[in-house]
Amino acid sequence: MLFRINKLSNIRLAGFALATLVASSTGFAQEPQPKMTPVAVVDMEHVLDNHPTFTAQMEAMKAEFQMTMKDFEDRRKKISESIQQLQSQLNSDSPEFKQREEAIVSQESKLRLDAKNKQEEFDERQARLMLDTYNQIVSGVTLAARYYKFDLVVRYNRKQTTQMNPKKPQSVLYGADREVIYFNPENDLTEPVIGILKRDIPAAATAVNPAAPGTNNPGKTPLLANPQGGPIRK
Repeated sequence: MLFRINKLSNIRLAGFALATLVASSTGFAQEPQPKMTPVAVVDMEHVLDNHPTFTAQMEAMKAEFQMTMKDFEDRRKKISESIQQLQSQLNSDSPEFKQREEAIVSQESKLRLDAKNKQEEFDERQARLMLDTYNQIVSGVTLAARYYKFDLVVRYNRKQTTQMNPKKPQSVLYGADREVIYFNPENDLTEPVIGILKRDIPAAATAVNPAAPGTNNPGKTPLLANPQGGPIRK
């Protein structure tokens, strides 16, 4: 009798253990599994260097700024010459000296204020150009990522690996500090993004209402006519 009770107890314990194992396995299977995210890279600096209009716009702005600074320098030299003439022609105690001195000081103050305002104006224009260009690049990256079905795009700089030179320790430190250690070259969107910008920016610049890159040709793919050079994605 005791043997039968022990046998039934063992069978019940085994059944309970089996049910617990099945429940645990089922619960584990029902846990949400991590999704594999397709990731691409873009060399933002290389894209900027090959932007169809940015370099020319920046150079034109620099040339304009240099001409403005030359004008300020000419004005400053004239003020300096006026001071020298004043000191050589009049006595510093005379009323005329003080009157002309006040006029020169006023001109000098105005020159400094004009130079300050002009510097701030150029800084703002440069920042606006950078912002507009950055937004254009981001728009191009978005189009390329959607076209090739990437969910995430991170930036990298090819110079960090290609220009590492032990004879230039700083270049090695710069390269070793890179965030992207490895990526599949097929997942590089740099050239497709450059292609989008070169295709769309000139057309958008002449339009009355410029559209974002890739949206002004709704009947075409958001990339070049021959996108085979881009990443291979299914």
